[in-house]
Amino acid sequence: MKHAGIVAALSLGIHCLLASPRELHVGLAGHAFDHLGGIADQAEAAAASGANIIYVSGLGTFGYQGLPSSEEMFRQRRATTTYLRNAKHNGIHLAIGYVCATSIVKLDTFNKEWSPAFRSQFRTPPSEWRQQDRNGNSLPSWYGGDYQPACMNNPDWRLYERFMVRQQLECGCDGIFFDNPTVHPQGCYCLHCMEKFAEFLKREGVLLTTPPPKIVISGAPLKILREYAEKHPSDFMRFRGTIARDFLADIRAHARTIKKGALITANNSLNSSDVLFSQCRTYGYNIYEMSQAEDLVVVEDMSSQPRILANGQTLEYSPTYKQLHAISHGKPVVAVTLADADYHTAPHLIRLAMAEAAANDASYLCWPTWPEKERPRMASLIRPQADFLRSNSGFLKNAQARRDAVLFLPFRKWLSTDQCKAARLAAELTRANIQYEVICEDDLGSSGWSGGTKLLLTETASDFTPSEQRRVKEFSRAGGTIVTAEKASWLKEAQKIIGTPAISIQGPSTVCAVVRDQKKRMMVHLLNLNIQRLSSFEDKVTPARDVQVRVRVPFKNARSVRALTADPEGTAGTLKFSITREGQECFIETTLPRLEIATIVVVE
Repeated sequence: MKHAGIVAALSLGIHCLLASPRELHVGLAGHAFDHLGGIADQAEAAAASGANIIYVSGLGTFGYQGLPSSEEMFRQRRATTTYLRNAKHNGIHLAIGYVCATSIVKLDTFNKEWSPAFRSQFRTPPSEWRQQDRNGNSLPSWYGGDYQPACMNNPDWRLYERFMVRQQLECGCDGIFFDNPTVHPQGCYCLHCMEKFAEFLKREGVLLTTPPPKIVISGAPLKILREYAEKHPSDFMRFRGTIARDFLADIRAHARTIKKGALITANNSLNSSDVLFSQCRTYGYNIYEMSQAEDLVVVEDMSSQPRILANGQTLEYSPTYKQLHAISHGKPVVAVTLADADYHTAPHLIRLAMAEAAANDASYLCWPTWPEKERPRMASLIRPQADFLRSNSGFLKNAQARRDAVLFLPFRKWLSTDQCKAARLAAELTRANIQYEVICEDDLGSSGWSGGTKLLLTETASDFTPSEQRRVKEFSRAGGTIVTAEKASWLKEAQKIIGTPAISIQGPSTVCAVVRDQKKRMMVHLLNLNIQRLSSFEDKVTPARDVQVRVRVPFKNARSVRALTADPEGTAGTLKFSITREGQECFIETTLPRLEIATIVVVE
């Protein structure tokens, strides 16, 4: 049963990998923003630190601040083209151009420089592109200041966004990163959203009391739809969660008429590990929906940079990566994790984050927009980790995560609560070094999720629909056990059911592990969280010594065990090991004398 599950999972991993461009594959991809505040066009610093994919501002700033004169626009296009040409000459493979999905800044002057020909393309002025409340009044931006929120369903705004996408792609960008694909916390009740809402209800099989054949601005049908949205908040929230998805799908199709294979992604937010549900309810940031229209899923966490705090508490992003994989429809996952909302991250913390992402089949996005005096040192310290992942990408490709347990994430629960309890359960499993996978309701309905595990963990027994309960009963009849987290002792119960875990570690509690399998090979990613942030550019690494590892191998014997690391003071090379057996299962035991930041132990 175990080996069959691994084979099935590996086949799924291969399918997902082949569906994405090679440049996005874990290990090969090094993502970086090239701009931050007053520091822009940092492709050179990004390349020096090992990045080969940049997210460029390019002409994107003009998109939300208002276009300049035709002459200035021509000059900026030429400058962007030159910049991108030089970036690719210096080692950048992909350039993703920035475009803001909803923001209009300084509405009074936004269209001041538009030519008559450009202005004539639009049926309405920008003031009518804004999101509206249920009375048709323009809604203020949650950013405040000069910001105004445009509606992604407004056809004139979409036309304008297509124009900006064309500018970026024609200048040499390979894709588009949409920032702020948000719906106002109050919801948008504009004419165009109500038309889309009516279509949504029709697809869902919901019949209105007076189905409107056509909605008009001042007619009763619009009023009926607005009233229905108010009285049926669940339907309206589900609709709001699809707005960004439909916008991205439309723009993606358009972008590919300009450049074949143009990539589309967005800021999927997730500003902290506990907002997976609440951001859906508040701003319409629904990763499950948006990822269906994206080529890669980019998230930005403002606080969960893996590290140790002054009080001894450790933080890690591994649980979130697992949840993201469960709801991202097999798309590549990319994350930028920050410490205390500081966009500058000290070098060894960046290396730890890069290693943590790779261990979880994801990529890290760096912000190499450092002050000039910091650039050489930062790039020189980060670059070895990027080179290491790239040269050892074969150990990351098609590597399936080991799973002693499966955690069920019923994503549909965002409609009823802003608290994602599965996120808390995932964090506790990770802290206990239990190897697990997170699945959502889509996976539970398939036939391959149960292979290789004997434990299914869920928040409550009521999480399952009737059809899912049938799948769960099949799992039980095959020898599996369902554990719910309704009791405080759920973790101990889970550990008892698992029995001998896939991996056990004797060493500092700051050492965590991720086990991944390939055919006839196994990798143990060891991460040392004992790195303390001292400032934006300084950190302190406390190495872990004599880390003892006992790990179950998915084959009958082991002929070699070696340690791979980019850390100059970390143990590397062949490791002594012993083999023990428990029934038909084989375990190897080895000791890593010194773990600095991250090490991959390869067992073959």
